[in-house]
Amino acid sequence: MAWQWKNTVQCLVVPVVALVAATHALALTDSDVDKLGKKCEAARSKALAPIRAERTRVCIEQQLKSKGHCERYYTTYGNVAPSASGTPQQGYYYNLPECQEWLTAREQLRVSRSRP
Repeated sequence: MAWQWKNTVQCLVVPVVALVAATHALALTDSDVDKLGKKCEAARSKALAPIRAERTRVCIEQQLKSKGHCERYYTTYGNVAPSASGTPQQGYYYNLPECQEWLTAREQLRVSRSRP
């Protein structure tokens, strides 16, 4: 009897969860995903700012390049960049909650568009 009850509950819960997830995915728009992307980039910039400042300071102190070069070079430190083979190399801090939310929403929007 307990086995049947557990099976019945599972049969009811799975479609309800799928329906809620599908409804949420359909509710996403490009502007929603763009807003989440901007929140992600703002959080990343905030997290990367001290690292960029420190790298710039060290570069200037070592005097290997000009101050202007060091400042320009490290303004994009931590962003997505091509690797030696030319494939994109993952940037830093995409594991922040804001970025995970954006990446999930972007994927949900992509999947919802691929369905007929």
